[in-house]
Amino acid sequence: MNAPESHTEQAAQRPPRNRRARVAQLIIVGVTVLCLAGASAVAAVVWPRPYPAGEAAAVPIGDTTPLWIEEDYAAESSTYEQAWFDLNTALQTHDRELFLSYAEGDAQQQLALWWDNLSAIGWTTGFITPTTDEDGSQLVNIGVDLGFPANEMRGSGTADAGLILTQGSYYRITTSGSDDALRITSFVPRDIIQPWDEGKIYVERRDHVVLFALEDERELVTRSIDEAEEAAATTLELATRMGGQVPQTGFTSGITASNERLQHWRYGNREQPEGEIDAAGFARSLYRPSQSSELIDPTIATGNATGGTTVILGPGADYDRRAVFIHEFAHAIHYTAAPSQSWGTSRAALEGFARYAEYASGASEFVAYPELTSAVASLGVEVFTDDRLLQEATAGVAYDSAGSFYLFVAENGGDPWALAVDSVTEGRPIAEVAAEMSPALTAEKWQQWVAGQ
Repeated sequence: MNAPESHTEQAAQRPPRNRRARVAQLIIVGVTVLCLAGASAVAAVVWPRPYPAGEAAAVPIGDTTPLWIEEDYAAESSTYEQAWFDLNTALQTHDRELFLSYAEGDAQQQLALWWDNLSAIGWTTGFITPTTDEDGSQLVNIGVDLGFPANEMRGSGTADAGLILTQGSYYRITTSGSDDALRITSFVPRDIIQPWDEGKIYVERRDHVVLFALEDERELVTRSIDEAEEAAATTLELATRMGGQVPQTGFTSGITASNERLQHWRYGNREQPEGEIDAAGFARSLYRPSQSSELIDPTIATGNATGGTTVILGPGADYDRRAVFIHEFAHAIHYTAAPSQSWGTSRAALEGFARYAEYASGASEFVAYPELTSAVASLGVEVFTDDRLLQEATAGVAYDSAGSFYLFVAENGGDPWALAVDSVTEGRPIAEVAAEMSPALTAEKWQQWVAGQ
C-alpha cells in the first residue's frame, strides 16, 4: 500500500522521482489473511470445524498434510449431502443454472452476483465446502482460481507443487432441506468483504493482468489498464531475472477512487486498529480448501496455508501507480511461491521483498536519507519489526529499511529471491537467512552498507 495519507499528500506535491524526502515514499501494504502478524483482514483467525466426518477419501497425488499442521488439523473428508457434490460440479464445469438451483430468495440473488462477477474476471475451477463455525453456525468456504491460475512450480519440493491456488472466502449461510433438496437461503460474508459481493463489476483484461472495479468506476479501469499491464509484465520479468520460478503468468487486481471503499475491503467487518497506516493499495492472499475431500477437484491445493492472491489499489496510488502495482504484484508472486503458514512469517520478509522489487525495477530509487541511516545505526534489524511496519509513525523508515536489506543482499553476492522464499517457508528472520548465505551478509555488514550509501 501507499504511504500514510499525510505522507502521500506531501509526496504528490513534488515530482515522482524526487526522493530527497524519502520518508514520504509510498507505503504499500501486503495482506495475507492467515498472517497473524498484523493481517489487515483477519487479526486472529479461528479455523472453522469440518462438517461431520465420514469415510476418508483418497488424497490427490502430490497433496499431503504439511508437517506443521497439528494433529488436531489432520486432513479429513466427509460424506456430504448431494447438494454439495452438485455445487462443486457446477463450479468445475461452469454450470450457472445447476449452481443457482441450490439457492433460494436473497441467497440466490447474492450467489448470482458472485457467480456473474467472478465469471467476468474468469476462472478455470473452483470449490465450495460446508463448515461449522465455533458458535455452531453454518459457513461455506467458496472460491475459484481468479484470472490467472497460480500454483507452486513442479519440482519445488512442496506438497502444493503443480496444484492450483484458489481465492476462497468464508460466508455465513443458512439452509433448508437436505441431500439434493438442500437449499442455501442466506449467504453473507463472514469477515472479508470482497468488491464482487457489493455490486456489478466492470472488467478489462490484458495479457498479464485482469483489472476490475465496481460498475460506477469503469472509467478508472479503462484509464489504468495499460499501466497495470506494463507493471505486471515488468514484475514477472524481474522475478525471472532474479532466478525465481515464476508461479503465475499474470495478476488479478481491483481498483477504486474511493478511500472509503478501499478501507472497507481492506478491513471487512473489523475496525482499522488505532495508529495503523492508511494505504494506497493491498495484496491479499485468500483461502484454499482446508482439507482434501471427495468434493474437491484434485487439481486444487488444500490445507491451511494461504491460497491465491488478489490486489486492490485505492486513490493514494495516484501519486505513483506504477510503483504501487509493482509492489503489490511482487507480493502476489511471493505469496504464491511461498504460501504462508501464518504464525511464522515476519512482515519484513514480505514488505522488504516488495519494496526491493520497486528498487530493482526502477519504479523507485533507494536513498539513505538521514532518518533512515540514523534508525538503522541505532536499531539494527529492529528497525523493521512487525509493529514498526504497521504503525503510521514508523512505517516509512521501516519499509525502506526492509527494502534496503534485500538490496544489500543483492548487491553483495546474495540471492534476494532465495531470501524471500526461504524466510517464509522456514519461518525465519531475513537477517538470519541472509547470514547463512554468506559471512558478508550479516546484519552488522548491512548497517555498515547503509551508512556508506
